[in-house]
Amino acid sequence: MAGVEQRSGRRTAAHGFYKGHSVHAAPGVHEYAVELVRAALPHGGRVLEVGAGCGALALRLRDAGLDVVPTDLDPPHDWIHRLDLDDPQWTDETQGPFDMVVCVETLEHVENPRQVLRSIRSLLRPGDKLLVSTPNVTHPHSRLKMFLRGAPFIFGPRHYHEPGHITILPDWMLTEHVRLAGFDDIQVTRGGDTFYTGLTRAAYRVEMALLALLGLRRRAQHGEGICTFVTAVAV
Repeated sequence: MAGVEQRSGRRTAAHGFYKGHSVHAAPGVHEYAVELVRAALPHGGRVLEVGAGCGALALRLRDAGLDVVPTDLDPPHDWIHRLDLDDPQWTDETQGPFDMVVCVETLEHVENPRQVLRSIRSLLRPGDKLLVSTPNVTHPHSRLKMFLRGAPFIFGPRHYHEPGHITILPDWMLTEHVRLAGFDDIQVTRGGDTFYTGLTRAAYRVEMALLALLGLRRRAQHGEGICTFVTAVAV
């Protein structure tokens, strides 16, 4: 996809590994994504992953019994297919049909997320499923960062070029993009944890306790809810 900023070269710092493949997402994000895909496709199905990066999530999904076709703008492995949704060159593997498209922690890297969602919708039949996620800029920690420095958590000048977080998508905007791209039955949940450790982790916990006293509570279905997940059905 044009605008994903060469995810094999510009991606969020790795936070662990899965079968030797770097996990370039916040802790817990891939695990929660697998839960949501399995809930949407309890009997299995064919899944296209957009923005697969190093392939860690694709391997998790395959281990969960899904038939996964991973794609990326600049694939780091020969088993990941190249796909640019702004100028798609379809192959037998990537043209579908698919039961679900998964696009985890990718839309914040693209210049035109609604166009990407329209391209994804073109691969799906009515009733097929979508899962997307992006950093949760409404999380209390992110809101405090916005108040103090004018940019949410993992956005701003330091993150614009590396890892290429160029598009901020609050919940209302992401769900509206999804709806206008041709989806319905839109559900919003939150999952994933911060990657802080040591003293920074201790300071973060104090911060969260103080924010909770002010009425800014975390509401998450999985972990700390540092990322927003949207599931939807193609119409």
